[in-house]
Amino acid sequence: MKTTYTYVKLIVFFILLSHSLQVNSQDTCQETLERAEALFDQGIIEKIPDLLADCINNGFSKQDRIRARRLIILAHLFDNNFIEAELAMTDFLKEVPEYQPQENDPSEFLALFSSFRTFPFLSIGAFIGANLSNATMLEPYGPYNISESGKFSITTPQYQIGVGTNIFLSNRWKLSLESIYTRTSFAYSNLQYKFAQVENEETHQRLDFPVSFTFDFPGNKLTPYLRLGASYGMIINASGNYKRSYVNTGSAVFEPVEISGVDISDQRSTYSLNAVAGSGIKYKIPRGFLIFDLRYNYGLSDLVNNENRWNQETVFSYYHTYSDFQLDYFTFSIGFHYSFFKSKKL
Repeated sequence: MKTTYTYVKLIVFFILLSHSLQVNSQDTCQETLERAEALFDQGIIEKIPDLLADCINNGFSKQDRIRARRLIILAHLFDNNFIEAELAMTDFLKEVPEYQPQENDPSEFLALFSSFRTFPFLSIGAFIGANLSNATMLEPYGPYNISESGKFSITTPQYQIGVGTNIFLSNRWKLSLESIYTRTSFAYSNLQYKFAQVENEETHQRLDFPVSFTFDFPGNKLTPYLRLGASYGMIINASGNYKRSYVNTGSAVFEPVEISGVDISDQRSTYSLNAVAGSGIKYKIPRGFLIFDLRYNYGLSDLVNNENRWNQETVFSYYHTYSDFQLDYFTFSIGFHYSFFKSKKL
């Protein structure tokens, strides 16, 4: 028991000793930094880089290390040692890749800073949101007078979730590559022969792969942007809810027919293409940004599989078959992107 107690005291002693040495080291380096700044103010710049070297490697707090690196850059610049200044700026931007020029930065420092690529080269992120979709009829088909074709309408909002990466082509332009799981739904209704009311609500589960370009407008914390591109889609599941009821039948009574969750995947084209346009706002946070994204996906493909259009159950039970249609949908998403930097001389 006594031996264990002795070991505990030794461990506590070494922890306190280590902490004390670290504090003393930081105090010493703080004094060294203040001395270097005083030398700079006096115009004695030649010794500053060597004076600060040891503390930069071990001893400075992060904020003092940033001050020291900036001071070394200035010392090299005012000593006309531009090669060393560029190397020091490279180290500085590794430490603070998102550095924003300050009012007290000398013009020489700003000129060197502006000669480096300081925007990210890549960002990755994830997002989630809601959508509203609606179909547009391209060509009517049906077991009825097609001059009485029904109409599509919007149903309750659905959702999407996705991941993506941005490749920074410049400070303003980015190439965006994304993978999105999207659930969409829409409705169809038609009054056939003036007495048979047919209603259908259809739901799709799909994978979308948008490729788009975005342009950022000037901004600081809030940066608006525009988006333009295209999306390749795959319908992985499609289902329908059908209902047939009767109106204008006088005294005659007919039982309505209704069924839910009918798998109609084989009656849908597996692949589709959409044009994508949108806008949004980025909110800057350390090493990344939050996104608030609005998009409109305009369908460019007919989603009906013509080979399976005339499904016997839907024709005879619900007086319905599928007209050619395209699907458009509007999305709102929120998400987060983490940025990667690789600062280099332009």
